[in-house]
Amino acid sequence: MELELKEKLKRFIDILRENNTITISTVSKDGKLWSTKAYYGEEDGYIYVILENKGRAFNNIRENPNIFFVIEKGEPIKFIQGEGEVEIIGHVDNFENERTIVVRKNFPVVPFLKMVRDCSVIRIKPKKVYVSDFSKGFIPRFEIEFDEKTFNLLKQMFPKPSKLKAYIQATRPWVIGITISAVIIGTLLSPKIDILKFILTLIGAVLIHLGVNAWSDYFDYKKGADRWDTLGSSRTIVDGLLKPKEVLMIGTILILISAIIGIILTIMTSFELLKILFIGAILGLFYAFVPIGFKYIALGDLAVFLAWSFISLGSYYIQTLELSPIPFLSFIPISLLVVGILHGNNMRDITDDKKAGYRTFASILGIKASQFYYALLIISSYVSLILLVAFKILPIWTLIALLTIPSALRNVEWAFKPNYLQFTMLAFYTAQLSNSLSIFIIVGLLMNRIL
Repeated sequence: MELELKEKLKRFIDILRENNTITISTVSKDGKLWSTKAYYGEEDGYIYVILENKGRAFNNIRENPNIFFVIEKGEPIKFIQGEGEVEIIGHVDNFENERTIVVRKNFPVVPFLKMVRDCSVIRIKPKKVYVSDFSKGFIPRFEIEFDEKTFNLLKQMFPKPSKLKAYIQATRPWVIGITISAVIIGTLLSPKIDILKFILTLIGAVLIHLGVNAWSDYFDYKKGADRWDTLGSSRTIVDGLLKPKEVLMIGTILILISAIIGIILTIMTSFELLKILFIGAILGLFYAFVPIGFKYIALGDLAVFLAWSFISLGSYYIQTLELSPIPFLSFIPISLLVVGILHGNNMRDITDDKKAGYRTFASILGIKASQFYYALLIISSYVSLILLVAFKILPIWTLIALLTIPSALRNVEWAFKPNYLQFTMLAFYTAQLSNSLSIFIIVGLLMNRIL
């Protein structure tokens, strides 16, 4: 019987962890029914949700804590139906641990909470659930009654957070596409390609990017720029997944490994490479270094523009041993979009950045001027691409990147939307645009080499 219960609980846990939204049905004292859908987080079998205090669901719960709920992905294949009792924990600002359970699983809830501050965390204690799982063949629906024994088993069975996964998250690997593109483009511009040098360059550039990301999280947290309700970081520190010193450590290790690779490449090529590596190191390491980081004194835009162009330049030099403006100039269309990503973040965070005590170019310009500056960055990216082809710095095949113009126009339109949620998506869309532009330019360079 014990094994049977454990198997049931395992399937319950799997569905609970695979999903992140819950439909809650509530009934007021006078019998009025109301259903709402919300993000949730889970811990030891309990389900945590953040609800707006003025919402009908929350008002019904105040009158009647007994609820019904459904957790599913929109298909009647693998889902949970259940009834439970709700405990109102309290205002979202005052209960960090419970709030974090929801937020660390559901990043999109943060922009909503920034706009709607009057929210509370609730905890659902399941009383009985019905689990349906047809994903691996027909299994009759089964039910689980929740008592003290059940919750004790759940506490033992719930997986503990993975340290390795948290370390990876701290480096924000989802943003390294531009760095990879810079190395590839700088390499493709070279007449001849040494594969070993290319691989070492790629690994070194990616590692220092990941390391700087971790450092940025650490110093932003120390400076007070990263809090639970701010966006843009890996959230490993603010969500309690890692301690600040652990994030600093992983960043330092990655940067040191990158430095070793840089020394190896210098020995393989020329000591002139050290000059390029030194400039790149200054731009990267001092981007968020407290108290003199470029991002804190409105020089972040310039720093990121130069940093990625220098990656392209360095990649070219490693292959050719020639200092040429061609790889630097060739990456300008993408570097301008990288600045657009940063500026999109900074437009969104003007108020938060001022509270943290540092200035960005966006905070100097203000919202209105920042919107036009963003549009200028996007337009300049495409104008520079056309000019680079006209002056035969880039091959004509790279003009296929103009196919991304519709996405660029959408981004500019979103930049002039006053809605905070749209501002939140602007940096994401700009990152997508920069990745698409990079891919098309790389394809154009490959076509030029082949044809």
